[in-house]
Amino acid sequence: MSISHKRRRRRTLLLASVVPLVVGAGVYAAAGAGASVTGTRGATNATRAVHATSAAQATGTTGATNWISWTGGKLVYGHDAQGNRVPDYSFAGYEGGGVPLPVAAVRQRVGAPSGGDDTARIQAAINAVAKLPVGANGLRGAVLLAPGGYRIDSALHIDASGVVLRGSGNGSGGTRLVAHGATARTLITVGGSSRYTAVGAATKVTDSYVPVGATSLDVASTSGLKIGSEVVVQRPTTQAWIDALGMRTLWSPNWSLYSERRITAISGHRLSLDAPLTTALEAKYTQATVYRYTFPRIDHVGIEDLSADGRAMAADPNYAKDFYGASLSSFGAVQDAWVQDVTGEHFGQDGVAGLGSQSRRISVLHTATLDMLVNDATSARSDGYTLEGQQNLIQDCLVTASKIHAFTTEAHQSGPNVYSRCTARLTQTAYDSGGHQRWGSGTLYDQVTVAGTLLMVNNGSRGTGHGWSDANSTAWNCVTTLGYEVQAPPTADNWAFGCTGPLLSGSNGQVVSGGRAVLPASLYDEQLRERGLRTIG
Repeated sequence: MSISHKRRRRRTLLLASVVPLVVGAGVYAAAGAGASVTGTRGATNATRAVHATSAAQATGTTGATNWISWTGGKLVYGHDAQGNRVPDYSFAGYEGGGVPLPVAAVRQRVGAPSGGDDTARIQAAINAVAKLPVGANGLRGAVLLAPGGYRIDSALHIDASGVVLRGSGNGSGGTRLVAHGATARTLITVGGSSRYTAVGAATKVTDSYVPVGATSLDVASTSGLKIGSEVVVQRPTTQAWIDALGMRTLWSPNWSLYSERRITAISGHRLSLDAPLTTALEAKYTQATVYRYTFPRIDHVGIEDLSADGRAMAADPNYAKDFYGASLSSFGAVQDAWVQDVTGEHFGQDGVAGLGSQSRRISVLHTATLDMLVNDATSARSDGYTLEGQQNLIQDCLVTASKIHAFTTEAHQSGPNVYSRCTARLTQTAYDSGGHQRWGSGTLYDQVTVAGTLLMVNNGSRGTGHGWSDANSTAWNCVTTLGYEVQAPPTADNWAFGCTGPLLSGSNGQVVSGGRAVLPASLYDEQLRERGLRTIG
């Protein structure tokens, strides 16, 4: 996707001071057992005492919803009058979160780098593994690259399920893919494109309101549905909803949110789903439907244990015109896949892995994109990491660059998606992070550290008319040097718990315990634990 935009100027600070960039366990202040994490609108004196929230940082929120309590070593969720709550984001990641990544047996080895173009040699090995049968674990096998620098004159493609591209390490003495030639491109493309096809008739959602965080809903008919059925909950965009959001001059009603879920129980006309919805279904604005579907994707593919360098691509004369479109990898119609222990240097967009709008349940673990090459002379910025699709996880990542959107999302997301323990380290100009455009709903920014700002806001007419960019998204124990802004979209919420740095003006969303971290340290990790799972990696 080509991205054309201009971010708003830096927000006015409520607090004039800029806090130091704090990293590591020391940032997490102890909050006593039984401490409530409460919306600051109408918060009790006891709650304010527990969290020591400054008056300046507790402004702009209304109501007294006790959104989350940490009681007896577990999370207790509150909700507003319509039943909306902070979603369970732990369903993000490979196989729906908390599932260990598989280890593929080596089926092809590529010898030491030739000194010339090695693209064809590596692609031939990938193609050979792609022809093998799929095993019980969903894998065909791995292509193992030897140590050294492989010159890549064109690009590599993984188009079959069960194929893993593995290097011999991402550090000194490991495997390095080196882009050659002045053409901006993606070095590794995983998967193609796909589309939804309904199987059988769609059934209407009959609830007048299905709240954010819900895992059940009523339908007109359960004919053709059963426990285990993979379904789509489709929420069409209507002009009435666009008008309610104040987006009439910016958005058109030509898109839907598609939430892919599995039915876990059926009781009468009520369906239970395996993961929460992250945008409310409101009958007064739209008629949502549920249907079985096909959406062909490849699965169980991975990129592991290597590094790459994209410096040569910056010589492309059109490099900056297409937002520095030099990327290490991109994921299209792919699910249950991963990138782990990968480092990219001198790329211009999407860092190590661009997770596209058709990707699902992908884990990006222990990665870094360093010294990104972007054009400081323009107001436009590329993305350090791009998180799209649904149920995707980017965890333990690092980005360094001069001027980027460090951790961002794109349009029409149904979530849940997670950034966890990711850091944007300053090299020249302050970064921003947060949703980029057009209802990137259901994102968790968990322990994210930014040398700059975190913005969960209405971007209005900026760029191509981006409008509301985050909705029903949560910042949890995030650290910023230049501040954070949390705005409340009509019909939705955004939450910030335990974030540090100045609270920026315009923050009328749910801001809790500003300036002091809350327990648990990681919302994503704790939500996994309470499902009986553990953090992977």
